[in-house]
Amino acid sequence: MAKDEKSTFPGALRDHQDAVKAEAEKVGTKIDEAFGKLAKKMRERADKAKGKMGEARKPEKRAVLQRRFKLYADAATHLEERLPQRDGD
Repeated sequence: MAKDEKSTFPGALRDHQDAVKAEAEKVGTKIDEAFGKLAKKMRERADKAKGKMGEARKPEKRAVLQRRFKLYADAATHLEERLPQRDGD
């Protein structure tokens, strides 16, 4: 194809802007929901580790639980920061 010719491919992006925007919105919403769900799961695991920390008597076990808590809490925070801000939160 010569440089002067324009593509006649039927799927040209400029011809389907509305469909592209709708699909992007749909996929973006699904991704946000998945991030939210995963963040909630990580937060629950962090809370569970934090609860077990108080019950642990051995310093080694307490250290492991503290590290687990920190990792899960950091992961949850990382995901939550990437979620779009909702009105009323």
